Parts: sequence; C-alpha cells; structure tokens
Amino acid sequence: MSAHVTSPHRRNQSSYSQSHSSPPNQPQFDDDDVKAPYDDLIDQYAAPYGVNPQHKTFNIATGRTGAAPTYPLTHKQTNNSDDDSGKDIEASTTEGTDWGYPPGPPTVDKEKKTFWATIIPDSIACRLYLLTVLVETSIDLAIEADLYIRFKEVDIQQPNATSQNKMPVYLALFALAHVFQFGMALDAVYARNTLQFMFLTVFNAILLAYSVIQISEVNGLIPLNTPGISHIPINDLTKIIPIVVAVAECAYMGLGYKIYTEFGWQVYKYLGADRRIKSMYAQYQVFLCLVKFDLFFWVSFSIQFIWLVLSHGDAEYYLTCAALPISILVLVEGHLAARYESRWMMITFMGGCAAAMIYFTYKLVKVLRFRETDTFILVWKTMTCFSVLAILLLIATVISTILVMRNFGRGLKTQMQKNKPGLQRGKSQYVHKGPMTTHPNRMSID
Repeated sequence: MSAHVTSPHRRNQSSYSQSHSSPPNQPQFDDDDVKAPYDDLIDQYAAPYGVNPQHKTFNIATGRTGAAPTYPLTHKQTNNSDDDSGKDIEASTTEGTDWGYPPGPPTVDKEKKTFWATIIPDSIACRLYLLTVLVETSIDLAIEADLYIRFKEVDIQQPNATSQNKMPVYLALFALAHVFQFGMALDAVYARNTLQFMFLTVFNAILLAYSVIQISEVNGLIPLNTPGISHIPINDLTKIIPIVVAVAECAYMGLGYKIYTEFGWQVYKYLGADRRIKSMYAQYQVFLCLVKFDLFFWVSFSIQFIWLVLSHGDAEYYLTCAALPISILVLVEGHLAARYESRWMMITFMGGCAAAMIYFTYKLVKVLRFRETDTFILVWKTMTCFSVLAILLLIATVISTILVMRNFGRGLKTQMQKNKPGLQRGKSQYVHKGPMTTHPNRMSID
C-alpha cells in the first residue's frame, strides 16, 4: 500500500484547512489511502505462511481450523492423578496435540534386545567374569560327578549307614554351591550389584577351604584304584578342585575391581550425584546379598539335617521338611519388603528371622550335645560350621534390615523407579510427590 503525502502550503486548500494547517514536515494520510478493502485482507491472510517469491518461507500445518474446543463442554476437568482417562497433571490429553509446530523429534525404532543380550553385557570384564565362573563350575561339576560314580562302585564295609549317605550328600552340596555361585554371578552382572561381586569372592574362598577338607574325606572313603569316568587317580583328581578354585579366586579379585570401576559410572547415571541416595542404595544392596546367601545356607543345613540325621519316623523330620519352604517364603518376603518399602512386610520378615535364629541355635546345641553319638559323630563338624555361618548371617541380616527400614520414605524408592518406563505422564518427566526432603534431585549440603 502506498501513502500520499501532502504539503501544508498547497494553493487549493480551503479557508478551514488554512486556519487549521498542520505543522511543518508533518505527513497527512487520506482515509482512502490507509484503509484496505476487506477482500484484500481476506485474500492476503487466508493462507498464512504461504509461499512468497521474495522470502524463503514454507507451509506448516495450520492446526485447528475452528474455535470450538476438542473436548465436550459438559466434561468437568480434574487434576486428580488417580484418573486413568489419559489426562496429565495439566488436564491436557497425553495423546498429543495436532499442532504442526514445533515439529517432534524423528521416531527411531529401537532394536529389541535378545534374552542373552540382556543377561550378558557388552563389558569385557563382565564377560570374562562370567566365563571364569562357567569354566570353574563346569570343571568342578565334572570332577564331582566322577567322584560320585566311583563312590557308587565301592562296597563300603562299614556297619554305619551314615557313612554311606554322607559322601553323596556332601558331593551334592558342593555341586549345589557351584550352581548357586554361577546364578549369583549372572544376577550380579544383570543387576549391576557391585557389592555382590565382593560377596561372591568371599563365598568362593569358603568353597576353596571346603575343597581342601574334601580331599581327606574322599581319599578315606574311595580306594585309589576305583574306576570312574576318567583314568585319573583319586588323589590327583581331588587335588584338581582346590587348584581350579584358587585360580578362579585370583581372577575374581582382579576382575571384581575392574567391574567395580565400570559399574561406578552406571550407578552414578542410575542414582545421580546425591550421596545420601547412594549410601541408602549401598545398604539396600548389602541387604539383598545377605538375603540371597541366607537362602543357600538355610537350604544346605536343612538338606544335611534331613538326609543325614533325621529318620522318617521322627516327628522332627516332618517339621524340618515343612520349615524348609516356609523359610524360603520368608526370604522372598524380605526381598519384596525392601524393594517396595513395606514396613509391615519387613516386620514380618524380622519375625521370621527371629524364629530362624531360635531354630539354628537349637540345632547347634543339639549337634554339639550329641556329637559323640553314632548319629552325629561323622557329621557334627560340617553341620556345626553350617549352623554357625547361618547364625552369623542372620545377625548381619537383622542389622541390615534395621538400616534399610530407616531409609523407607527418604527417596530411594522414588529414585529407583524414576528411570523405569511407563512412569511419565503426558509430555512431562516423572513428577515427584511428597516433601522436598525426599526429593531425589534436590540440592543439599552434606
């Protein structure tokens, strides 16, 4: 549009315009020049962001063409977070708007991980650790199977049947310990539990001591020339087990330190830089490790007591058989109570630990009291060791339980659930509900 500028000294002005002349250098506009026709406005602005040859513009989506709302006027808006109707906290739909601006990020199809890719990480140290555990387990299980076959070929000339049942049970427990160790290694790598690697190193040292004790026991029950799967003599075959376990122990210590440094960054990304949260998470990991190792020693002691000591006609035999699955349920309850911060479940778990403490103390006193009898004379040393270890683990578990319960409601559960999928509402990130003292990302001075 153009504007016509008139001068204040035009000759054809009327007397009225001469008496009311504009100041010098002041432009005046006629109404016909300023006002644009309505049709021109419609033609010009009907298609916003249209292509202009003078400017490099582009078309984008115009959005809603009408002024009517997209939701019914009779619907009452609510900010209740318990409503599952697809609304976020701003009462806007989580399905996204139809606006074309700003454009969303390009969708990238995520490659689904296989089962083995989920268990076995990309870390070379973790893969070497799992390979070491697998090799140790395979070699020791093969040797234990050979020893069991040779034991079956021997006609033991002893009047006491306990000596015949003792060796198969101990061989089975040693094999069970290796299988348990391999499962715990997989769980430690999958859960990024650095403290569990330390517990596994200590557990492997216990296996080393047990394998050394096993040499004299096997040599005393199985003759040297007994045939088996291999042609290796008994005395050499039993010495291979502690050598393999000792080499694996050295590898665990070296790889464990490397894994600890690698998982430190993973834990930092998972929990953040809050030292308070990291301290609570460390106590939580210690508790989980104690519960898992409690499971092994409880089951091992019960198996020994059922197969080596008790008889089928004894009432204690059925009580011990019934207590075994109940003890497993108690340990599972403790794990769930710590994970979901349930106080009543944790109190129930502590009651189960108190009952287990009484049970193992009673068994220990009974074994030591009747150690000179025919029932316990061949098994009292091993059962004493297992019962003492179980009691010590129970004491540590109760202390760890109290520490974990003190951390309930202080932000650890929120931080652990923060990175889980499905916890985002609308286009916002995880919304923290609760006082700022439990906020996982608040700034604090320690």
